[in-house]
Amino acid sequence: MEKEGNVCLDGDGIPTRQEDHQHTAMEEYFHDGYYSHLAFAVPHVSMNVRDIDFGRRIQLDSIMQKSITLTNHTKDKITCVWMGDTSHVFHVTPNSCDIPPLKSTSFRVTFKPTAPDQFYGAELECYAFYKCLTEYWQLEREYISPPWCLPLGTTGHTFSQQSETFLPKLELSSQKLQFPAVSLGESSFTSLLLRNTGATPIQYDFSNDNSGVFLMKPYRGIVEEGQQQVFLLHMSPTKAGRCEKVLQLRLNDDDRNTQKVVLVGYAEEAAVKLDNDGFLFFRPTCLNTFSTQQYGVRNTCRVPLRFEWMMSSDDAKLLTVSPQSGTIAPNEHQMHKWSFKPKEESRTLMKPVLVVTTTRGRLLSKSYLVPAEGKGTLGSLRAAESSVDCHNILAGCMETKNIDVFNDSDCDLHYELHVDSDKGSTLDSPFLLQKCRKILRARTIQTIEATVQPTTCGTFTVAISYQLLSSADDTAVYIGEKRHLCYVVVSAVFPTLVATDVSCHGSASGRNKMQLWNLLNLSRFNSLMMKPLPLSSTSQKTTESMMASRPQVDMSFGAAPVGSEDCIINLTIANTGTISTNWSFVFPSDVQLEVPYWTSSYEGEQISTPDDSLFSVQPKQGHLEAGCSETLTLKYSHKIAGTSRLPVLFTVRQGQQLMLNFVGVSVKQNFPYIHFAQTSHTFSPVPIGEMVYAIHSYELFNGGGVPLKFWLDVRGLKQLCEDNFDCNIFECLTPSGHIPSGSTVSIEWLFTPFEAKTYSVGVPIHVEGGETTVITFSGTGYDGVGEFSADEEVMSPVECRQNFASSYNEQVLKFSKERIIFGDLPLFCEKQQIVFVTNTSENCCMSFKWLVSAEHSQFLTITPAKGLLDPGASQICKVVFTARGVPVLVNNLDVACEVMDETERSLYDKRLDRWLAKARRLKNEFTITDSLDNVSKAFRRSKCCQQRNDKVPMDVDFSPYKILPPITSSTPLSTVKELARIAQDETFASPRVQQALGTLSRPPVPSVLHLSICARVHTIDTFRKRFPDRIKKFFLKELPCFPCADSITPDRSLAGLEHTDEQVLVDVLANILCNLLEEEESVGESLAQLALEPTPYFIQLAPATRQQESAAAAAATRQPETHTSTTFPDTAKAQDLMPEEVTDHDPQKEADEGCDDMTVVNQLLESTLFNIISEAFQGEFNITAPPKLLITKPTL
Repeated sequence: MEKEGNVCLDGDGIPTRQEDHQHTAMEEYFHDGYYSHLAFAVPHVSMNVRDIDFGRRIQLDSIMQKSITLTNHTKDKITCVWMGDTSHVFHVTPNSCDIPPLKSTSFRVTFKPTAPDQFYGAELECYAFYKCLTEYWQLEREYISPPWCLPLGTTGHTFSQQSETFLPKLELSSQKLQFPAVSLGESSFTSLLLRNTGATPIQYDFSNDNSGVFLMKPYRGIVEEGQQQVFLLHMSPTKAGRCEKVLQLRLNDDDRNTQKVVLVGYAEEAAVKLDNDGFLFFRPTCLNTFSTQQYGVRNTCRVPLRFEWMMSSDDAKLLTVSPQSGTIAPNEHQMHKWSFKPKEESRTLMKPVLVVTTTRGRLLSKSYLVPAEGKGTLGSLRAAESSVDCHNILAGCMETKNIDVFNDSDCDLHYELHVDSDKGSTLDSPFLLQKCRKILRARTIQTIEATVQPTTCGTFTVAISYQLLSSADDTAVYIGEKRHLCYVVVSAVFPTLVATDVSCHGSASGRNKMQLWNLLNLSRFNSLMMKPLPLSSTSQKTTESMMASRPQVDMSFGAAPVGSEDCIINLTIANTGTISTNWSFVFPSDVQLEVPYWTSSYEGEQISTPDDSLFSVQPKQGHLEAGCSETLTLKYSHKIAGTSRLPVLFTVRQGQQLMLNFVGVSVKQNFPYIHFAQTSHTFSPVPIGEMVYAIHSYELFNGGGVPLKFWLDVRGLKQLCEDNFDCNIFECLTPSGHIPSGSTVSIEWLFTPFEAKTYSVGVPIHVEGGETTVITFSGTGYDGVGEFSADEEVMSPVECRQNFASSYNEQVLKFSKERIIFGDLPLFCEKQQIVFVTNTSENCCMSFKWLVSAEHSQFLTITPAKGLLDPGASQICKVVFTARGVPVLVNNLDVACEVMDETERSLYDKRLDRWLAKARRLKNEFTITDSLDNVSKAFRRSKCCQQRNDKVPMDVDFSPYKILPPITSSTPLSTVKELARIAQDETFASPRVQQALGTLSRPPVPSVLHLSICARVHTIDTFRKRFPDRIKKFFLKELPCFPCADSITPDRSLAGLEHTDEQVLVDVLANILCNLLEEEESVGESLAQLALEPTPYFIQLAPATRQQESAAAAAATRQPETHTSTTFPDTAKAQDLMPEEVTDHDPQKEADEGCDDMTVVNQLLESTLFNIISEAFQGEFNITAPPKLLITKPTL
C-alpha cells in the first residue's frame, strides 16, 4: 500500500492515508459526510448511520431490530469488532466480521428492553483495524497503527401511549447561543451544555437545520440522572449579514416537553474606517528633518483583516509608513506612523492607497485613497521657566524632575540637550541628563525627564542648552550652534523625625509628661534627628560595628518593684520635614547580632535577657508622609530584678540612625530605691545682681515598693561657697525628707550666681538602707543687661507644643491642652487661661476632680474644681495663676486630675448592694445537720450546765460580758467602708460568707491625668526693667499695702464688702452688661446720647467722713473762691460742685479704694468674657459669624 501511494507515515510515525490536510480538526469533525453533505476527506471505514432510535417498545417479550452497513474504503482487508452494551439491552450481530477491500457488510442491531416505562440508551463502539495487524510480529514497527473507532448511539423507551413519560428536569448553559463573527466561507464553532438535575434519565432530540448553515453533534441521545452532555455546534454562513435559526429540543419523546434554542451568527465583509475622513495632514516640517504623524485605521468588522499601503515612486521619496503591511484585529484601532521629509520650502500633495482583505474565507479586497498634504519650513526652542527649582530632593537618592520645553515655531524640531555645571564638568553636577535626541512638535510643550541625584545637602546650579539636528537617528548632523535653554537649581534635604508627644500608663502612670520627656531623653533624641547623616553611613546593612558607631541616646523606662504592671509608654513621632520617609526599629535578634553589653545587671548579677521578653516596640516599622504623625507603644516588663539594658537601632531611610539604649529598672521587694534618669541637672540661667532670686526645684522619684528617707550631703556646697568669696552659690532649702512609694518629691534650691559664668558641684544623695548617688548640679549666671526671656528656658518649641492633646487612644477624658505656659509675670498680678475637658466616650458618664495641694492652692486655682460629663459632652475649666509671695520659677508644676467612670461605678454599687444583702443573709442563716441522738445528748448536756450555773455565787461580776444581739433583718449596706467593716467582723468568718466575699469584683479605680503649669514670677521692679513694654499688659490685683496711722477707713467704699457681696455685685453688673449688649438698637442710641450729657458728680465716691459730708452740705449754699483737684476731676462742673473740705484726703486710702474699684471692674470684664466664651462653646451663638449690616430706610 505504501508503494502504491495509498498510505504514508504522519509526524508521529503512524500510517495514514495520503491526503491534503488544509482544514482544521473541527471542520473535519463536522464535515464527515453524514452530519454534513460535505466531506473534506474519505474515511478509512464509514458507517451509514451514527445513531438509531427504536422509539416506543410496548411488548417486552418481542425483539426489535435494525440494520446498519459498514464500508471499507481501504485497499486491504479489515476486521470489525463490536463492543456491546453491558446491560445487553442493545446488541449487534455479528459481534465481529472481516470486510474485504472496498466492500460493505451489514450488521443487525437488536433492542430488547427488560422493564416497562423506562428510557434506554447506550453508545456502541465498533473498532476496525487491518487484518494483517493480527500478525503484528511479521510487520515492521512503523507500520503498526491503532484501530479506528466508529461509535453508534442507540435509544429507545418502553412507555405506552396512555402513560406519561418522566417530567424532565434539566439546565441549559444558555437558551441563546452567539457564534463568533466570521467572514464568508469560514466556519465558526461554539458549545452547549445540558445538565440533568432530576432523578430520572432524559431523552433529547434536536431538530436539524435544513439550510446547512448550522450543524450540531450529537443531536439525539439520553442523559442519565446527575450527568451532563456537551453539544458542539457549527456555523458556516452562505451570505453576509445576520444568520439566525431556532432549534427545537424535544425531551422524553413528548411534544409537551419542548424547548427552544436560538442560534445567532454573523458573516462579515472587509471594511475599515479611516481617521480624519480619509485625509492625512502633516504639520509644517523643518527642512532636512523628519516630521511624523500618527494615522489611525479602525477595523469596523468582527474578523481580522490584512492591509497594505501602496504609493507612487514620487510619493515614496517624501513619505514613509510603518508598518507597510500587516493584520488588524476585529474592532482594533491601529495607529500607523507616517514620516514626511520635505526637500524644499513649499506645500506638497501625495496620494497613498490602503488595500484591505480578509485573512480567511473568500478573499475579497477593498481599496481606500488617503490624500496626504505637507509643508516645509524652519524654527527655535525655549523653556517654560528660565530657572527651574528642584526643592526638597533627598540627599543620596535619585529622583526625576520634569522640565517643560516650548516650540513656538510652526514646524517640529529635532534637538539634542546638553548639561553644563558651574565647574564646567557634568561629573560634579547633581543634575544628571544624558545626551538625548528628541523631537518637539510645533507650538507644543514637551516634558523632559531629568535625573537629580545630589550627593550632599546644599544648593547647586546647572545650565541646560540645546542644539538642532537634521534627524533623530545616529546619522543626524548638527544644525547651527548651541543655544541656552534654562538653569536648574537643586536643593538637597534629608528626612527628619522628631518626638512630639508622650504619655504612659501601667507602672509609670504616676509620671507627668515632662518627667517622661526627661526619662526618655527626647530632647537629645530630637536634636540628633535634626542633624543630617553622611551618605557613607546610610547603608541598609546592619552590622555590629555600624551599631556601635551610631550616636547614643539613653531611654529610661523608670523603676518599679518586681512583679509590678508593665511600663507602657505611648510615644508620638512626627515627620517635620518636607518629604515622606520610612522608619524602623532594629533589635539585635532581628539581625542575629550578639552585643556584649546587651545584659541585665543588678548588684553584680549578670543575666542575659532576650529582646522580646522585657522590651518591645509596636509597630517596629512604618511610613510617614510629610506633616503626619504616628503613635508608638514602648513596653517594658518588670520580671527580673535589676537594671536591664537593650540597644535598639532606630533608622530613618536616607536619614539619621540612632542607637537607642533602652534601660529599665526592676527593684527588689522591700528595697528603698530612688530612680535617677540622669546623673546631672542644670538649673535655668539666672541674671546676676538681682535683689531677690527665684526658687528652683529638683524632683526625686521613689521607684521602690516601700517609703524611704533621704538626705543630701551639702559639704560640697560649703566648699563652693568658700571658693567664691563666702557667697552662697547653691543653697538647698530641703536637704532631707521622706518619699512615699511610687511618689515624687521636689527639692527646693536657691541659685544666686556671683559672676557671669557656669557653676557646678557634685552633691551625694543618701538613701537610708539603700545606695548613694552623686548628682552634679550646674547653673549659669549671665549679665541682666542683655535680653533674656523665661519663656525660652521654660519650654523649647521642639520638645513640647503648647496646645497638643493626648495621643493615647484609650484615654476617655481628654484636655484641649496638657501644658499651660503663663510665661513671665510680675508680682501681685493674675493671669487666666481656659482648658476644655471633653468626654470622648459614647456611652459612659465621666467625672473629674482637680487635685490641687494646699501649697499650690495659694497661687493656683482651677474652677470648677470638679464636674460630671455626659457622653460626648465638654466642660470649660478656668485656670487662674496668681503671682504672690516671693519670686519663683514654676517649671512644669504637675496638677493631677482624678477621672472616674461613673457609669461603671454605678454598676459596681448595684452589684455591691446585692452582694451585701447576700452576705447579711448568710450571716444570719444556719443549717442544723446533727442527728436526733446528738440533739438529745446536747439537751442533757445543757441541763447539766444549767445545774452547775445554779451553784454559781451571786456576787460574780458579769459587767465585762454583753448579751449578743438578736438575729434580725437589717437594711442592705451601700458603702465600701461598711463592706470593709463587715469583712473584718468575726461573725462573717464562716466559710459561706467568705466564699460569697470572694465572688465580689474589684471596685473601679480612678485614672489620673496630668496638667503641666509653667510660669516665672519677677518682682515689679525687675519685670519693669527686663520687660518695659509688657508691664502695661498686666493688672496688679494685689498691691502691697503700707498702713498709715492717720488713715481713716471709708464707710462707703468697696473695701468693706464681704466676698459674697462682692461676687453678687460682679454677677449683677455682668448680667446688666449682657442684657444691654443684646439690645443693639437701644444701646447704640443710649451711648450716643450719653456722650453728649455732662459727667455727673457722685458724692458717694468721695473719700469723706460724715463730718466732712455735713460741712460740704453747709458749704454748698455758697460759692467757693478757690478749689483743688480731687480723685474724680472729670469735668469743670464737677470741680465746682466739690467743697474745699473734700480735698483733704489720704493718698494711701485713695490708692486702696481705687485698687478695689479696679478689681471689681476687672472681675466684671473677666466674667463677661468668660460668659461669652461659655455660650459660644455651648453653641448658643456663632462667635465667628460676620456682623450683620442693617440698612435703614433712606430719608427724603
